[in-house]
Amino acid sequence: MVYPLPAQLIHEFASRVKKIYVIEELDPYLEEQIKAMGIEVTGKDIFPYTNEFDPGIVKKAINSDRSGTVSPYQQSLAHRPPNLCPGCPHRGLFHALKKSKAYVHGDIGCYTLSYLKPLEGLHSCICMGASIGMAHGMSKALKEKGKGKVVGVIGDSTFLHSGITSLLNMAYNNSDALIIILDNSTTAMTGMQEHPGTGYTLMGKEAKKVNLNVLVSALGIENIRVINPYNIKETQIAIKDELASSGPSVIISQAPCVLFKRANLKPVPPLKIDADKCEGCRTCLTLNCPPIAWKAGITKEGSKRKGIAVIDETLCNGCGLCAQVCKFGAIS
Repeated sequence: MVYPLPAQLIHEFASRVKKIYVIEELDPYLEEQIKAMGIEVTGKDIFPYTNEFDPGIVKKAINSDRSGTVSPYQQSLAHRPPNLCPGCPHRGLFHALKKSKAYVHGDIGCYTLSYLKPLEGLHSCICMGASIGMAHGMSKALKEKGKGKVVGVIGDSTFLHSGITSLLNMAYNNSDALIIILDNSTTAMTGMQEHPGTGYTLMGKEAKKVNLNVLVSALGIENIRVINPYNIKETQIAIKDELASSGPSVIISQAPCVLFKRANLKPVPPLKIDADKCEGCRTCLTLNCPPIAWKAGITKEGSKRKGIAVIDETLCNGCGLCAQVCKFGAIS
């Protein structure tokens, strides 16, 4: 949310157009502020106060206003479910979590997308900061039956925003649950904003950087482990070990957001699939990485395969997760 509003910029924009529509969900915050500047706008007199907006709602509202019309859609886009970015560090973690068979409480962030097939690494998501409290509550409710089965997953910025007190409560009440903090060094889902764990303010000035390991320890957590989520085997071992431990434990999954990484680090060569080695088992497809697709109809003598996996090299970030899950060494 912008505050204070850039009044001069808004006045300059208004001077260049004949009519202004303010399209905002829920309360007319921007609309009221802009009207207070003496600028005439059209807003909640045609747009609804409730529900999320989509192109259809906006089109209907503007077409109901006699002074404005929106032409019909020329072509509908293909339907595609939301997905984690190619090379996202969260993908390897949730691939490992799914294999753990634990009940995973999610939180608000990019990683919420791991609820969807085929990753299916989350089982609940209520609100920002709820994952730790939900995991704590479930572990206490299930008691012995819940040991080794309850996980809470939360991003670094979300943890610093609203997860610290819940983790303190877990330590204080000796909860048998595992919390995984996804430390990707940014607030990725809402636009790559800085937070207390990045070492910079929102204005880009250097600031005190919170050390998550030290902070978690100060809250009373004794079992703490830092992992690289791009190493699936290491991640699986860490999850298995910490679920088997007594009392609360924390894994810090540490790897920079792939968007941040792409902008600041040297590019990594894309991976390729050897069609002769691929057996068409589709295991790599379970990662749900956008560059990996299925090409049907390509058979091989002496094999039952009905197609092969292919990688779009223009999208691949070379993270190597698919190569780790391939049992036939077809990806390199």
